[in-house]
Amino acid sequence: MLSILDNSLRGVNFVFLIIVLGLVGNLIATQDHSSSRVNFAIFAAVFGIVFDSLYALIANFISALAWPIILVSLDFLNWVFTFSAATALAVGIRGGSCTNDSFTSGNKIAEGSKDRCRKAQASTVFLYFSFAIFLVKFILSIVNAITSGAFGTSSNRKTQVGVPTISQV
Repeated sequence: MLSILDNSLRGVNFVFLIIVLGLVGNLIATQDHSSSRVNFAIFAAVFGIVFDSLYALIANFISALAWPIILVSLDFLNWVFTFSAATALAVGIRGGSCTNDSFTSGNKIAEGSKDRCRKAQASTVFLYFSFAIFLVKFILSIVNAITSGAFGTSSNRKTQVGVPTISQV
């Protein structure tokens, strides 16, 4: 069973990633030319939903899936993918004003549309929010892996009461 803090962060992150999925999905549906940055952003959102939220839901019921080493690995991958996707979108939209027609017409992601520009900027912001949550979760997962071991909990290492060890014999 995962901690309440871990599950709470996963819930908030799920909401952020669903918002990103909707915004970026709309960007893909209305695009004239394919953009690898937008495609990577949807990959990062889907990867985060599957391997953070859905995996955690299953890991809460099947304790063998909640090994700290697996959680550290998945949190690291989610952290890297969301940072990369957010940065790629930020570089692609170049932080310009969506009301500037010369900016939106020359931008390959905005494709001349103020609406697409705003959706790309909002997607970038929510990906950075998700990145920050994954960073906190990654640090918490490392601490958990250090304290409880890579493959189990510290409760597995307790000795039985009343049974002498070899040094006591």
